[in-house]
Amino acid sequence: MKNVLIPLIVLLLTIGSCQSKQLTIDYFGQTPPGKTPIIFAPGIICLNNRFEARGAFSPGGKSFYFTITNEDYTSQKILYCKYLNKSWTMPDTVSFSKNFNNHEPFMSFDGQKIYFTSDRDKDSLENTRDLFYVNELKNGWSEPIKLDTPINSGYTEFFFSQSENGTTYFASNRPGGYAVFDIYFMKPEHGKYAKLNNVGSPINFGYAADPCIATDESYMIFTSAREADADNVDLYISFNNNEIWSEPVRMGNQINTEANEYGPFLSPDGSYLFFVRHDGEKGDIYWVDLDIINNYR
Repeated sequence: MKNVLIPLIVLLLTIGSCQSKQLTIDYFGQTPPGKTPIIFAPGIICLNNRFEARGAFSPGGKSFYFTITNEDYTSQKILYCKYLNKSWTMPDTVSFSKNFNNHEPFMSFDGQKIYFTSDRDKDSLENTRDLFYVNELKNGWSEPIKLDTPINSGYTEFFFSQSENGTTYFASNRPGGYAVFDIYFMKPEHGKYAKLNNVGSPINFGYAADPCIATDESYMIFTSAREADADNVDLYISFNNNEIWSEPVRMGNQINTEANEYGPFLSPDGSYLFFVRHDGEKGDIYWVDLDIINNYR
């Protein structure tokens, strides 16, 4: 598949409404959580006979895309539901996820693109995943388009995230980083993406991945193992003060457990943090009131 340039223009007209708490979203009829995480939509999205992972709501909350995977991550698909006539449709595999391993959807703020991770173009032991996107069509989605360099490289890239001003974040194991996997970012300048940047220290240390950037870039929640002999990964948060990231803080024992916590994403109304908890036997999406981040400032 021929590489194409990253789309140069990020449409921002709907951002304000997408992030407003005035949005009314039906979260599959679930009672909203407090500051103790609970499984999201058990029996509807999170089932006992499968593992769920990172998801993404459309800007207005009328569609939900999420990952299902087996326990060793060798089979991954993206499913979707739509809110129609005051009820959610049953989950179904999205058109562009029928083949290959596809996971970690992220929807653009205008709702016109879905970015995701896929192994459809892997070409070496070092390059097992790349970042792709699809464009919305009248009757579905386009064929997947691979993001061009410098985002994709000859190494593994995954977990696309973007702030409201178009700054793109992702994880990669390309050479020259601080950790086993590092978080990188690119800022749009005059409508173009030109320079790739490593987020650097203190975020990139040991293992750092799965960046979930706040819409205004005021904080980042990410997955990390800070110690070389760590047997699991946890969620950390770092705050942005004039483009200087604070020392990452582990998000406490309410969020993190002896299982692996990863794959964070935010609700479009700015009210909830979602993440994955995977202990080898169960893997579910959890959600929690986003106000919990104030515990770590």
